[in-house]
Amino acid sequence: MSQEFAPDIGERSSYTTEPVTTKQIVMYAGASGDFNPIHYDQAYAESAGLGGVIAHGMLTMGMAGRCVTDWAGPGRFVEDVRGRFLHPVKPGDRVTFALEVTGVGEAVEMDLTGHVGETQVFKGTARVSGGGRG
Repeated sequence: MSQEFAPDIGERSSYTTEPVTTKQIVMYAGASGDFNPIHYDQAYAESAGLGGVIAHGMLTMGMAGRCVTDWAGPGRFVEDVRGRFLHPVKPGDRVTFALEVTGVGEAVEMDLTGHVGETQVFKGTARVSGGGRG
């Protein structure tokens, strides 16, 4: 049975991650095959001017995608999530993602932002369709 999927332009939602852990970053490195030492070697990351290890950009992207899927709910299709990484995410950071519906038609368009405190770390967009399953 289909549930109505009719958000309004301007509708907002947010999602805050658990603190990012070094273990999570290392596990992501293993899953992705991205073993750049800025993601696991503290001394190397400091010498690179990063102030310590940083999360993979695509790990941050996955967190943004979770904000969208949590908002969309079951039976919806996340067609697209894209974005730019504006500032590194580090172990201990909690990222708060916010979405705002900017268009409603065959699919729902939205803007996405991610912040750690006052620092914006992510800016992007997403597209979700209603699907017809509920």
